[in-house]
Order: sequence, then C-alpha cells, then structure tokens
Amino acid sequence: MLLAFTSYLIYFLFRILKSNDGNGDHENRSTFIKYETTDGKHIIYETYKLLQCKKPILTEMDYNFKWSGSIMPKITSDLQDVINVVDEKNPDSYDKAILKFKKPLHYNQNSVLHFKAELDDVDGKSLPHVETRVIDEIDIIHYRIILKNKNDNYDSNAILTRCKMNSKMSAKFEKIKEIEFDKTTKSYEYHLLNPDVQYYYRITWEK
Repeated sequence: MLLAFTSYLIYFLFRILKSNDGNGDHENRSTFIKYETTDGKHIIYETYKLLQCKKPILTEMDYNFKWSGSIMPKITSDLQDVINVVDEKNPDSYDKAILKFKKPLHYNQNSVLHFKAELDDVDGKSLPHVETRVIDEIDIIHYRIILKNKNDNYDSNAILTRCKMNSKMSAKFEKIKEIEFDKTTKSYEYHLLNPDVQYYYRITWEK
C-alpha cells in the first residue's frame, strides 16, 4: 500500500510538472499597471499581478522589464524581497528583477506580486509609452497613466497598439484604438480584456 501511494504521488507530481512545460511556473490572471509623473522627469511605475502557483513550490520569480531611459531604475517591492536586479546592457533584451516571496507558494496557491520602479528621465531620453507582453491567457490588464505635468489645455488621445511577438523586443505595431485623456484627473485609463496571447501591447502618448 505504501509503495502504491508513493508511486501515485510521484506520478501526480510528474503530471503537474509536465502540464506546465512551456507555460512557466505560474499563471497570471489579472494585472494592474500604474505609470505616474508629476514633472515628466521623475516617474513611478508600479505593477500588481494576481498569480497562481503552477509548480509544487515557488520561492521566487523573475520580473522582466525594459526602461527606455538611460539611467537604470531603482527597483523595490512592498510585498516581496528584491534579491537581485540584472542589467543585461543590451537594448534588444529585457532586464530582470528577482523577487523572493515572503513565504513559499504551493501548487494552486494564489498571491499578489508587486514590482515598483523609480524612473529618472532628467535627460529626456525615455519614450512615452507603456508596453506589456502577453505570453499566456489573462483576463484583464488595467492601465492607469497619470501625467500631472500636463497643462490644463492638453487633451491629446493616447494610442493603443499591438504587434506579434516574433523577437525578444517589439517590432511593428498595428493601431487598435485611441484612448481619451481625462483632463480632470490628468490621466489615461484603459481595461484591456482577454487580450490575444503572444502579442506586445503598447499605449503611447505625446511627451
């Protein structure tokens, strides 16, 4: 009986690992993204992701990011420990932050991942856009882009575009729609519902 139980346990763990080949060690069901600046030079970029663990145990996670400015951002997290930040020094590759969970996640356990980047664009070299990779199915990506530096007459629309993931970084983008600027809150807000997988999605505005 003990041998049968052990064999079943090994088989069950094998099925878990095999079922997630190519899908990573977790699922991301929803993402909240906030980009905020008061002067156009100092920017706070934050992401909250609702994750579900898809391996027997998950202790840490790589968060890939790419800042278009020339100064490496300061990375922190309110929910995880930042144990390393890797600067690939390659414009065609993503940099990454390694985030360690306070407590290990077990199979099918849910948790929220938090990533925060303090961005310095004093030399004005960054590009005015937020870009997201959609690798696996996700229910919603909520974007909020707050531009407190814009004057009271600013009312230009942002553009939502996308392109196929045929390389590590983005290539040609097709326009999906325009997003109106809320002059009261000085922000763009958009809910991207059930986006197609294997696409880059980008929201661009006037700098």
